[in-house]
Amino acid sequence: MSRYFDRRWFLAIMTIVLVAAGALCGTWISRLVVISSDRGQMQIFADQLLNRAVEVFAEADKMLAVVNASPHPFCSDKEIMFLRDMLFGTKYLKDMGRVRDGFFHCSAVFGNGKKPMPLIKHDLETPDGKLIYANSRLAISKSTAPIIGIGNANVVLDPAAFETLKNPAYTFGVMYNPQGVSSTVGMFGTLDIGKTGMELPAGAGRIGDTVYRNVCRNTACVTVHAEVGRLESSAEPITSIITTFGAALGGAAAVILILLQRNNLSLKARLQHALSQNRLTVEYQPIVDVATGRPVAAEALVRWRENGEWIPPDVFIPVAEKAGLINRLTICVIDHVLSDMAASLDANPDFHISINISAADLFDRHFGALLALRLKEANVANNQIALEITERSTANAADAKEAIERLRSRGHKIYIDDFGTGYSSLAYLGELNVDGIKIDKSFTQTIGTSSVSVSIVPQIIDMARAHGLAIVVEGIETTAQRDYFAALKPKVDGQGWLFGRPASAITIKKALEPVA
Repeated sequence: MSRYFDRRWFLAIMTIVLVAAGALCGTWISRLVVISSDRGQMQIFADQLLNRAVEVFAEADKMLAVVNASPHPFCSDKEIMFLRDMLFGTKYLKDMGRVRDGFFHCSAVFGNGKKPMPLIKHDLETPDGKLIYANSRLAISKSTAPIIGIGNANVVLDPAAFETLKNPAYTFGVMYNPQGVSSTVGMFGTLDIGKTGMELPAGAGRIGDTVYRNVCRNTACVTVHAEVGRLESSAEPITSIITTFGAALGGAAAVILILLQRNNLSLKARLQHALSQNRLTVEYQPIVDVATGRPVAAEALVRWRENGEWIPPDVFIPVAEKAGLINRLTICVIDHVLSDMAASLDANPDFHISINISAADLFDRHFGALLALRLKEANVANNQIALEITERSTANAADAKEAIERLRSRGHKIYIDDFGTGYSSLAYLGELNVDGIKIDKSFTQTIGTSSVSVSIVPQIIDMARAHGLAIVVEGIETTAQRDYFAALKPKVDGQGWLFGRPASAITIKKALEPVA
């Protein structure tokens, strides 16, 4: 059959079939969901957002009062420690700061700056003097976040406060609705961020091709939108639609099966084939005691080279996650690590290997037992395999905490990888009860530069130690960076090209051999 793929008429027919199938599927989906049946779901979603918004703004108001009533001298070391203690106990705040005469002076995360920084123009001022900044660039990060201030205090609201509530069926906006003001200002979501002067019509309605629902309570308003095309009633009997859709899927499936016979397979299929044939490999990057340079661990990094082509992990790992192959990929890495390093780990009980796992692995209740079985067969202690998870894996705090505890109870240490890229709260990490963090290389690169971001590095380290977290600094590439972290007490571990690039298992084994 493969001989037909070189014929234009065959490709044309195949394209027409795929387009027709896609059109039929789209028509079926758009007609299946009716507006009347969706109203209840939209109301539930809007109420969930509103409840969260009320909590966020109430916590902001409470902490603003606490900061303004600080018993310590303005921006003194005692006051900064006071701000940090307060920040640790919050749920939806990322920082709390002090301002005076139009300038920012200090904050819990930023510490005490060398000189005050002028405040940017606010988006809205309320009758009681509260200043609202809808989407401000932060002094300690390239990120942006909403800020509320009053008097000599301001608080940074968590820009991801509503991430766990997102629903792909809707778009939404969360507005701050101050008392005594007829309009709102958009602060969260994808709708009307930073827009003021809005007067939301109450209840549900329709404008053009969009249906909406607006709800307000206390100082918060929420608007939820959905496209009418997805909600309109079906024009034909549902049974006829299902039959047509089934025929379309059958035709599309037939074409896909034909396409998979070609030599030029899709990346998903190529990855699946590579996993089946055990063609992926693992390299190891050393993790060292920064002060002494002594190797204490190594991170296992999966690699894929096929027919002379290098396929980067940031290309094929998302494909594996989307295609449901990520669990197989993780097991593949574990098997390589145990095959490569079991003997060396047995000979060096204080040395461990860090392995990256996905959210799917973290929440898989069978993953820990499967890993334990493999470790037992390889005669490797559980505590010699550390597991690295991303910040986004922990978005669902309750489930993440339970999953982390399951793995830690088996002896594995859990690290948050690339810490700082998601502007995470260390108080939140304390709730998760992880063992350590790996500071993202973007912060390491600011060492020795004039970048203001460098000032957050000691703050991260201080707060991590306050929670009893181990620290690994990623991306150490210069002696200046090494010397900076080597001077810290107690010690931190480091990883980067200065200590070694990812290499074969043989290189790591040689580094572990005793010096003659």
